Amino acid sequence: MNRTLRWGVGLLLLVSLAVGAFLLLPFRTWLPGGTVADVPTSQVVNGTAFNRLFPEPEAGDLLVFTQEKRGFSEARLKHGDQVKALLAISDVTTAPEARRKFEASQSRLQGWPLVEQGPQATALLVADRFQIKVIGQGDGLEADERQELIGQFNLKGLAALEPAA
Repeated sequence: MNRTLRWGVGLLLLVSLAVGAFLLLPFRTWLPGGTVADVPTSQVVNGTAFNRLFPEPEAGDLLVFTQEKRGFSEARLKHGDQVKALLAISDVTTAPEARRKFEASQSRLQGWPLVEQGPQATALLVADRFQIKVIGQGDGLEADERQELIGQFNLKGLAALEPAA
């Protein structure tokens, strides 16, 4: 294929993409990427905002962030090579059913409803919007240790979070 023909095909492809994008512009609300679980992304807190609210690890421990996306951030609390716990913050705006488990909660931590989820997991609902979850790994953590770890999150900062405009 000669050089002129390659340039012509490339230019034709570029123009076709531009025209296609222009024609699809009125239908952008139908296209994926503008929502998280059917909630507009503008109403969901970005996971990067959660990272600064995680607790500071104690001496000998390390906090390793493993996942971050809109509405969610997760980290592993490690001691040496062993993972002690998974720590997560999620914006339950994207999953309202997650809020239901706190409705019957009799336990409170700093005024927020707290639930035990089996022998290894504890969750807290802050400001009726943000779920903090600690899941013990390996030998695990006792319920009181998980609750103490949740109490080390910046709960007031989390309650004050708003989605970025």
